[in-house]
Amino acid sequence: MLENDGLFTQMSDLEIIEIIKNGDDTPFDVIFKRYHALSVKITKDFYLKSFESDDFLQEARIVFHKTIHSFDSEKGHTFGNFYKLNLKHHIFSLVRKDMAKKRMIEKNAESLEEMLESKQSMQYILQGKDQLPTIEILQVRERLADYQATLSEFEQRVFLDFIHNNEAEEISVNLNCDILQVKNALDRCKRKLKQLLD
Repeated sequence: MLENDGLFTQMSDLEIIEIIKNGDDTPFDVIFKRYHALSVKITKDFYLKSFESDDFLQEARIVFHKTIHSFDSEKGHTFGNFYKLNLKHHIFSLVRKDMAKKRMIEKNAESLEEMLESKQSMQYILQGKDQLPTIEILQVRERLADYQATLSEFEQRVFLDFIHNNEAEEISVNLNCDILQVKNALDRCKRKLKQLLD
């Protein structure tokens, strides 16, 4: 293997690319090392919440491998420029997907807060009967599960009555408690929800 590595290091990019295209990935690491600095330079300016530098490098390796197999030297561009273009395009695509996911989560969070503020009943969402797409229903349910875990037992009971469109007076009767306790619990529920959404 080391002898092969020594042999590959003396080869040109085009020679190694031809070997890999013919089904032998042995020299892949040799040629990828030549473009390691470029990979780092391109990816270091991007941020994705769940990505670390090693994750970006792994994405770079995947793009590099695909670039080798799609590279055509007769089209007039160098392999390095072709790889650079492909990697940038791939990272931009990852960033766009991440931003779209973030916007969807923020939209669902805002919807959840609006429902609580307007006292719109949430049982339709919880039961999957709302007109929201399935993915949004699942995200709202996940948010609700996180939210309810922050509530005390009394706050949960008040919240449950509240989302079933009961007024504070009705809730106090249902729970056999003072109306002021209910109003205070509702204030805490709203405050905790805003903290979760922020």
